[in-house]
Amino acid sequence: MPKILSFIFTLIVGFCFAQFTANDVKFFVGTGSQTAYFVADFKDGTDDRSYAWGIRFNPGQNPTGPQMLQMIKNAEPAFDYNLTFNNGFLDKVTFNDHTAQSSPDWWSLWVGNDTNSWSTVGWMNSGTLSDGKWYGASYGFSNPTAQAPAMPIPAYSSLWYNSSQITNWIGSGSNKSLVVVDFGTNDSNGNANSFVFGIQYNGTITAEQALQLIDAQTSSFNYTSTANQVSALSLNSFSGTANGTDSWKLYKGSNLSNWKTNTNLSTVTLNNNDWFGLSFGTRRPFTPTEANVTLSVSDVVKEKFKIYPNPASNFIVIETKDTIKDINIYSVSGQKVMNTQNKKINIQNLQKGVYWVEIKTDKSTTTHKIIKK
Repeated sequence: MPKILSFIFTLIVGFCFAQFTANDVKFFVGTGSQTAYFVADFKDGTDDRSYAWGIRFNPGQNPTGPQMLQMIKNAEPAFDYNLTFNNGFLDKVTFNDHTAQSSPDWWSLWVGNDTNSWSTVGWMNSGTLSDGKWYGASYGFSNPTAQAPAMPIPAYSSLWYNSSQITNWIGSGSNKSLVVVDFGTNDSNGNANSFVFGIQYNGTITAEQALQLIDAQTSSFNYTSTANQVSALSLNSFSGTANGTDSWKLYKGSNLSNWKTNTNLSTVTLNNNDWFGLSFGTRRPFTPTEANVTLSVSDVVKEKFKIYPNPASNFIVIETKDTIKDINIYSVSGQKVMNTQNKKINIQNLQKGVYWVEIKTDKSTTTHKIIKK
């Protein structure tokens, strides 16, 4: 009997902790003192198959189900839907790369007081939204039976942040990507402790190389990786070290709304306009503020030099008005691997990784970090 009671208690605790509540919703449309919630579950086998939005309105406005969907569509270009039969039948819903239409199956409609109390109700053409109610659409009506929406994740907006908001770019090259680092906590004002770096490069770049590039040029940023996983990362006073269930989760996307989970650093390759996200905990990387980028060594002296591209695979070029006397390239272990006096340096024979470039001129000696990809 004690074992049975313990098992039941465990189920109840797990049930409570698993619940998704109104406090978890991040994306709200409309204004007003009352709130309803919409959940779309695409049931497409992905770990981000179900999303939740919030809809605000005032007493007396009495929005309908179709009006709720239109409010979301007006606010989010990545969201779309289609109704048939005089707006009484939900034919299709699309959000980013998720889409489901009434062939070969259908959308089932649900209403609940929360995300754990769904009942099948055809709310699309009957009545208006009620304050505090949850309205669900779940793809799959007869295969084999209609199933309530799964526990959602909060939908983010694709418009909340974009690369035009970056003022300081790290590296050089024709391609640009954003790296968002979310420590999973909030400040005293409720804003996410989430920070973004803009990086520039040529060709493609791996997640590891993106972090190495930031680490090379930002004194306040440090990270370590083990077995293709980020084991520790810090930025200014924020830090996160993997321990037990606490770990850095990896994501890739092209904006905040379409993050996709990745298993490890080796599975992430960035092309132009791709985003790489890291989040300590379960929250997907949230709306960031630009990280304060500070050059790691001799800011004033380093401004006299430009090394590009970085990362590089074939050549690096050093630009400076000073007269170069000697250039040495060292591995991270301190071994000298190259010596030259040329401003254009062939690095094709170097192994992939991080190297230190020591530049001696008639005025100074400086050391710079580069990445061979």
